[in-house]
Amino acid sequence: MSTERATGIESTGPTTDELEDQLSQALERLDAVEGENERLHTELEDVRSELDAAHEQRREDRHALARENHELRRSHEQLEARVEETKDERDQLQSELERAEASRGHIIEDIVDVEEQLNDVEAGSGDATGGDGAAETTQQDTEMTPIERLSRMDAEDTGIDVTPSIERAVSIFDHWREWSNKTPKGRVLKDGLKSLVRTATGEKLAWRQVYRAAEALEELSKGRIEFIHHNRHGKMLIESAAARGGDCQPSSAAAR
Repeated sequence: MSTERATGIESTGPTTDELEDQLSQALERLDAVEGENERLHTELEDVRSELDAAHEQRREDRHALARENHELRRSHEQLEARVEETKDERDQLQSELERAEASRGHIIEDIVDVEEQLNDVEAGSGDATGGDGAAETTQQDTEMTPIERLSRMDAEDTGIDVTPSIERAVSIFDHWREWSNKTPKGRVLKDGLKSLVRTATGEKLAWRQVYRAAEALEELSKGRIEFIHHNRHGKMLIESAAARGGDCQPSSAAAR
């Protein structure tokens, strides 16, 4: 190719300046894309953090609900168990009340039988002896309470069929001055009744048997020695000062 022909050909491609300008624009777009990408990445991390926090909170809430549900279930089971215990206690108390009522009925029947037998004995003694001495003795026996007569008279002489409860009641009466404590309002026996009666009689007694004896003592003493329930001290025997004025005196072996 000749020099003249080569010089006459014009270049149709971009110039150096145009290429530099295109490169600059491309770099600017790349920077913009990278900036946008960085912004989106930051927002994505924020969203992930929020999701993680929400997930952790939901997990803690589930655990808290599970613990609360467990506590409620345990409380419910405890309440059910307490209800059953209360029912059992109620049934037991009802049974004890029924036994106590039945025992009291038997004691009253025993007391009625004893009084009838005492009346028969007194009537027989009056028929067997005469004169003023017999009348005085009968009057003296009549003024005594049944427990005093049982305490002062031998069983074989009276011919009375004395029950175990009445025998224990007589034992308490015989030791009344020894066992009871003197107070401004009267004499009181509130501690150790069961062990005292067991020692005096040599029997292995349950509280029910001691209660029956105490109830028999109240009946046979005509209420001079009362068997009561005190809110602080529980079951106790008490002889008021007014009752003591009625000359309710035990005749224990120690006093004879």
